[in-house]
Amino acid sequence: MSIRQNQANVDGTMNADALATSVANADATLGEGNSFHTADAEHPLTRSVVVSIKASLNDLCLQGQRATWQPSQEAARAIFQQRRFTSLDGSAEPMGDLKSIVLHGMDMTHVKSTFPCSLGARVTGVDDSTYTSTGEPYSTVILPNSECSVSTTLQADDVSLAYEFAKKFPGYTSANLDEKGVHSVSQRRFVLVAADHPIVSAISENADRLQMGEISMMPEGLVKISQTLYDNILPLVRTQVESQIKVRDLSRMQVHVMPAEYGSWQEARADLVMEAKKPLKAQMQSEIAAAGSEDKKSSIREAFMQRERALEHEIDHRPMDLHMKLGVKYNFLSK
Repeated sequence: MSIRQNQANVDGTMNADALATSVANADATLGEGNSFHTADAEHPLTRSVVVSIKASLNDLCLQGQRATWQPSQEAARAIFQQRRFTSLDGSAEPMGDLKSIVLHGMDMTHVKSTFPCSLGARVTGVDDSTYTSTGEPYSTVILPNSECSVSTTLQADDVSLAYEFAKKFPGYTSANLDEKGVHSVSQRRFVLVAADHPIVSAISENADRLQMGEISMMPEGLVKISQTLYDNILPLVRTQVESQIKVRDLSRMQVHVMPAEYGSWQEARADLVMEAKKPLKAQMQSEIAAAGSEDKKSSIREAFMQRERALEHEIDHRPMDLHMKLGVKYNFLSK
């Protein structure tokens, strides 16, 4: 091999094989980000979310917010949004509207509670379909002083309709029907709507029942609709989309717990204290009955009152915690 052949790349040029290899490596770098689709039923995104709630009974009675686990909106975006590469230099940006989540399913894969009473948990995105003696619905109920590593399905949605809707009307949800692709001209009493808007499809499919003279196609790909027709049709379209397309809002994801068998933490505390005092009261009555003088009986009562106060203090300020691991499978209806 000649010296010139050995130094073929010294001047900065690249032969065809090396160029092909470089392009392949660039594609591989972008591959993971490009695999993210907002309407792919076969490849939902997955997340494992760990929930921790720590408080004493006294804390919960005085500060109800201590019973809620809720990440900030920035943290929620970091948890659920998907980063997608936008250029060959490795630049990436978070994608996905957290207010239009298509929830494939949510499982509770592990839970541990040191609370002395059953906890009713309400989890964002999970239907409240578990009931207790109070009649209050919860997403799930966690037993007192328990730990379980058996996965439990909290929610499983049928997502087929949502993906069909996303393919037909990309980017639209029940929440943005009056914003996305809509331009109101209030002075002229008409509205310009994008041709791919669900309301245009609804008008076309019900043309025989509507006055078609009130709509007209514009050269810019917009549809001109009278304000009256738009105001009458939009609520019907929104109602149909909400009833058929199950979309979850995880932008304010939270887990909130309550004492499942009581109406409030104050009621739970009163019952726990009363139950804890029963053995003490029985013992005090027994010792008083065996005591001879009134001075001795008074001394016994005072001693038991001190024990009761200590017991109340221990119940009020005992640290309690709940740890829960959630497995979430989801996708976005829009970017």
